[in-house]
Amino acid sequence: MSYARINTMTFVSPEAADTLEAQYVETAPGSFTEATLLTFVRTGPTTASLTSVYPDKAAFDRSAPIRAERMKANEGLIASVEMTEGDVRLCHTN
Repeated sequence: MSYARINTMTFVSPEAADTLEAQYVETAPGSFTEATLLTFVRTGPTTASLTSVYPDKAAFDRSAPIRAERMKANEGLIASVEMTEGDVRLCHTN
């Protein structure tokens, strides 16, 4: 069963959000190579929701060190982050 991580992020400023957004859009597909779906939804000037879906929990777990490294590298841009995870019950695309 697919497994997902949802990050709700608040950035220290709109400029920090712009910087991290551009970086994520450019580099996330190459960093999270096992993800079957990556989204970055800008929910406000200083907020975003990022979702990644993996084929299974094992692939999700393998991505955790990559996420930790990226979070540490960008800690100066991020005011707070709430991470949730769980089994994917629906992942529909047209």
